[in-house]
Amino acid sequence: MDRIDAVVKTLDVLEALWQADGAGVTEVTERTGLAKSTVHAHLTTLRSKGYVVQEDDEYRLSLRFLSFGEHVKHAEPLYEASETPITDLAERTGERVLCSTAQNGLGTALRACDGDRSVPSDITVGTHTYLHCSAGGKAMLAHFDEERVADIVDTWGLPAFSDETITTWDELTAELETIREEGLAYNRGEYLPGLSAVGAPILDNDDTVYGAVAISGPTHRLENEWDIDDLHNQLLSAANTIEVNLLFT
Repeated sequence: MDRIDAVVKTLDVLEALWQADGAGVTEVTERTGLAKSTVHAHLTTLRSKGYVVQEDDEYRLSLRFLSFGEHVKHAEPLYEASETPITDLAERTGERVLCSTAQNGLGTALRACDGDRSVPSDITVGTHTYLHCSAGGKAMLAHFDEERVADIVDTWGLPAFSDETITTWDELTAELETIREEGLAYNRGEYLPGLSAVGAPILDNDDTVYGAVAISGPTHRLENEWDIDDLHNQLLSAANTIEVNLLFT
């Protein structure tokens, strides 16, 4: 695959600024491994085009990126279709509800809504996540064809985040078969110990995957305090409402 090295370097510089929440030339150089003169040239060009602002010796991403984010967000039908169902589900359950989709083999959070008992999470809107270790991700994987799943695993692997993470192809395919049979996917501390989730796919009439909706919370609460059948019904109802909304979006 052909690629333009100068573009790759520019993107590396932008990602370094984003990850550091602003940085000087020296820090960007350390983060990217590029020559200091190269970093300076890219930052100067980005500043001249309005994508970076400079405050003393520190560079930051400019507000121009807001327009990109807003455009991408609202161009995704699932974002609009999920707003009310996600909010209602979080209010009814008190837990954190996430609506996500898959792109380039990773999950991307489109909406996150916190209930009054939600616990903190590092998954926020726009966060990219591995699909094999989340309830929503596995709900989507279960409805991809096997070739697509294999391509995703070949590209991203099955890295372990806890002792419970699925890390082999055989484990994954067996889990996906169970999800297809039951209609729901589970994350039992597979990404973060002590945090569990249940997810449902969002599909169109021919089972094409739009995304997934998931409820997450402390493992002890989801397993011991909730009527699991009621939780499942509420989750499936939210997924179905989003599917109907997508027909008119």
